Amino acid sequence: MRYGFFLPIILSTLILAGCQRDRGVYAGNDTYQPRPAPIQKKALSPDIHGELLRVDLKKSDFVVRVESGMEQTFKFDGNTVVLGLQGPAQVKNLVGREGSELIVQWYEGDGLKSATRVDVTQPMTNRRRNKRS
Repeated sequence: MRYGFFLPIILSTLILAGCQRDRGVYAGNDTYQPRPAPIQKKALSPDIHGELLRVDLKKSDFVVRVESGMEQTFKFDGNTVVLGLQGPAQVKNLVGREGSELIVQWYEGDGLKSATRVDVTQPMTNRRRNKRS
């Protein structure tokens, strides 16, 4: 009677031990290890639409004011692409274009917002902006 209680426990333990996956699969003389999980790319966050306030090349960031009036700061690097302006597609071409309307594609990592792409939808120069004021 006592053995009837222990038999299911022993069988369950043996089954679980046989299902362990920490060992490779053996086929002939070769050992095959499971593949590592695929690397997840950083997911892009929703695009931000707003007005360019300033660009700081030394800090590698720029600030955009969204419709609500809130200011968002984005980091950039050599891989950040700027579209909608003449010349090279680089963030340094945004200098002097404060007031331009932008759409920023970005992701958040290490607590910072990093821009991957900036689309200039309405380019502005300082001269044109001063005439509007």
